Amino acid sequence: MWQAYLYPAAFVLLVLLPAPWLGAYLHRVFEGRVSWLAPLERLTLACCGTDGREQDWKSYGLSLLAFNGAGAGLLFLILMAQGLLPLNPQALPGLDWPLALNTAVSFVTNTNWQAYSGEASLSYFSQMIGLTTQNFVSAGTGATVAIALFRGLSRQQTHHLGNFWRDLVRFCLYVLLPMALVMALLLVWQGVPQSLSAYLPFHGLEGQEQLMPLGPAASQIAIKQLGSNGGGFFGVNSAHPFENPTALSNWLEMVALLTLPAALVCTLGRYVKDAGHSRAILAAMTLLLVLGLCLSISQELKADPNLAQLSGQAGNWEGKESRFGPVLSSIWEVATTAASNGSVNAMHDSFTPLGGMVGMINMLLGEVVFGGVGAGIYGMMLFVLLTVFLCGLMVGRTPSYLGKRLGITEMKWVVASVLVMPVGVLVIGGLTLLLPGSQAVIGHEGPHGLSRLLYAYASATGNNGSAFAGFGAADSWQCIAIALAMLLGRFGYIIPVLAIAGQLAKAPTQDRGDGDFPVRGPLFITLLIITVLLMGGLSFLPVLALGPVAEHLLLGVQP
Repeated sequence: MWQAYLYPAAFVLLVLLPAPWLGAYLHRVFEGRVSWLAPLERLTLACCGTDGREQDWKSYGLSLLAFNGAGAGLLFLILMAQGLLPLNPQALPGLDWPLALNTAVSFVTNTNWQAYSGEASLSYFSQMIGLTTQNFVSAGTGATVAIALFRGLSRQQTHHLGNFWRDLVRFCLYVLLPMALVMALLLVWQGVPQSLSAYLPFHGLEGQEQLMPLGPAASQIAIKQLGSNGGGFFGVNSAHPFENPTALSNWLEMVALLTLPAALVCTLGRYVKDAGHSRAILAAMTLLLVLGLCLSISQELKADPNLAQLSGQAGNWEGKESRFGPVLSSIWEVATTAASNGSVNAMHDSFTPLGGMVGMINMLLGEVVFGGVGAGIYGMMLFVLLTVFLCGLMVGRTPSYLGKRLGITEMKWVVASVLVMPVGVLVIGGLTLLLPGSQAVIGHEGPHGLSRLLYAYASATGNNGSAFAGFGAADSWQCIAIALAMLLGRFGYIIPVLAIAGQLAKAPTQDRGDGDFPVRGPLFITLLIITVLLMGGLSFLPVLALGPVAEHLLLGVQP
């Protein structure tokens, strides 16, 4: 079918075409060359109590941690006290503390894991003031860390990496706010609600009385996609016709998933003055994305052998919106797990075993296939440093990257970051299997139950937020354990990245010689992809074999 070729090609082109222009704009924003909101920028910085003076990596990191900690605490209080706050026309009560803690950590870490149904659990105040605010600043936090790393690579013999508060304010004011405003207006045009009215009662076709949920949905959906957040206003996310009503809204939301992550790769080229290098990284990400698209689409266009006789349509339609079908659902699945987004327009639990495994692998690699806003590129840069270091050792030279010598300190931080995903998924997630009642949490026996657990903790540690349906996410232990995995997955990368940026900024830049490992061209792209697949995925091959691979081999065997 022609959609299997045209739609993925169109999607990749729509993501890549604006990247160079938008990447150049981001460089100008962070370097203070965009000033059309300068008075508002100065006022906001004054409210933050900073004069914009540049910080070293420790001060930058402490500011970041303090800001995110305060945001988590405030959001926790809002969710607990929701029943006493305004803009609550449905008189919804506050959340229990484990769920409130899980949700607060989720949105502060840019994960947006939701162990609740938004329209049934959260007031308009909680959605707007609590969650939507974090959608902006958590995305901004990721972008600031990436920019600090870029400055560390481009500067020499300095401790300064910029100012966290100034970088955050600039990104929110000049990038996220205008883009989200335009996106929200487009979604309203397509039929997404943006209202403060109470839910509307109506009678269904069988006469039962129901409530039609409304609310300020368009504004939250716009930033959830642009900021690679993913938390839906409604429980079933972008499979809900109010979140994603038309074919155009589906394409807008799908392309927005990767727009800023792709652009930030081009921003790297601007900082290090090597566009060829940024294009090589972008090419590696694109190739990994295309591989995932090919595998997922090919699997979802096959009918489930156990349902083939019941279905009159080609392909696996279970759990998919009939408006989108297997191809567009597969593109969304690959895109949302390639980014740390987690929004869905189909139920990933209903994908074929190998189709669902594509999403797992994207997350288990650390979500560096474009990844989240900022988080994707700084995660990929860790693999770049590892690739250059290993190649330098193989040829017997002191490893050098962009004229900076890579020492033992930088590589210790890289290795520490590589351990984040295995600890979050295999250690914290594995504890669930040892606890009483684990079967009730997983909700399924055999390989598919293991796949649910693996997906959940890969999503939490990868700061993604999507999940296989049927997983008991609202269980009190799961709320706490998943919150720990989300914190580890967020700050277990951020702290090493800032430390590496600080080390590189202090080092002098040396002239590049003919013997230096080239960081552009087919050889570099190939070795980078191999490093990502081996170092990022090697730890998870056994559990993938016991989960989705075993489930695939059992297709058609089980009654």
